Amino acid sequence: MPKIIKVENKLRKKVGFGEISEALIQKEESCIQNNSSDFNDIASPCLFRLRERLQLARENTDIDKSALIQNLIEPVMELKANGLMFKYSLVGQLAAVMLSFLEHLIRFDKDAFDIVDAHEKTLSLIISKSISGNGGKLGEKLISELGSACERYYKKNPNNFINVKT
Repeated sequence: MPKIIKVENKLRKKVGFGEISEALIQKEESCIQNNSSDFNDIASPCLFRLRERLQLARENTDIDKSALIQNLIEPVMELKANGLMFKYSLVGQLAAVMLSFLEHLIRFDKDAFDIVDAHEKTLSLIISKSISGNGGKLGEKLISELGSACERYYKKNPNNFINVKT
C-alpha cells in the first residue's frame, strides 16, 4: 500500500486562495505580449555563466561533478524560462532538451561536455543573430539534432544517468 505524505503548501500560504481575476490575467498577458526588452540583454549573462562554468569544468578534472552539473543547470533553466517569455521559443525548446539531459546526468565526461558546449555555442549564435520564434525548419532540425545527440549519449553511457528511459 502506498504511503501518502502530506507536504506543506508554502506557495499557497504566500499567495492565498481563490481565483485570479480575468482582468489581472489580461493585464499580465498584455505586458508579456507587448514586452519590448532586448532578449540579448537578458540571455547574455546566462550564456556567460554557462560558458564560464563549462571552462571551469574543462580546466578542473577534480571538481565535484554533482556541483558542476547543478551549476550548469541554473543558467540553462533561466534561458529556458526567459526564451519562452521573450518569444524566443527555439531557445526555450533547446534549453528544455539540455535541461532534461543535465537533470538526469550523474557523471560528466568529455562527451557530455562536448554536447553541452555545442548547445551553448548554438544558443549563442541564435541569440546573437536575434532569431526569435521557433526558427522554422532550421529550428526543428536543431532541436532534433540536439535530441539525437543526447539519445546517442544515453544509449552509449547508460550508467551516467538516473531514471532515463530510452
